[in-house]
Amino acid sequence: MSLASSLLVRFVHVSGMALIFGGAVFVWAALRTSDRSTERLADGGRRSLATTYEWAFWGTMGLLLVTGVGNLGTLGPPGPTTRWGTVLTVKLAAVIVFVLGSFVRTLVVLRLRGERPSASQSELLSKSYGATAGVVLVLVALAEVLAHG
Repeated sequence: MSLASSLLVRFVHVSGMALIFGGAVFVWAALRTSDRSTERLADGGRRSLATTYEWAFWGTMGLLLVTGVGNLGTLGPPGPTTRWGTVLTVKLAAVIVFVLGSFVRTLVVLRLRGERPSASQSELLSKSYGATAGVVLVLVALAEVLAHG
């Protein structure tokens, strides 16, 4: 892979992670701070803030998967007994848990779409977007260790 291609792949990867993190923080803040947060989910056929984020999230996760494999291909296969290989294994395990948790969050958003959620349901969604942002920060920290040791 050429240097320009490698830089483009890394740029898309980092930008995608920033979109996922920033979007989660934005939806979390919108659900926590608005008195009309339930109206953001009970959208009456229009796409709600949470639903829009879910579409962007899964599209971006696809890009992250492709660019992550591209990054790994550039760096070569890590030895499983090396420090770098261990950190990569931990990061990939955390990503799998993150994706499974995100799948549950998306199912909840889809179930509540078109309804007026109760206060407890709205609070649960708010916490799930906060947790999404928190886990992304952990993944970014692991990526930093992988990139810079």
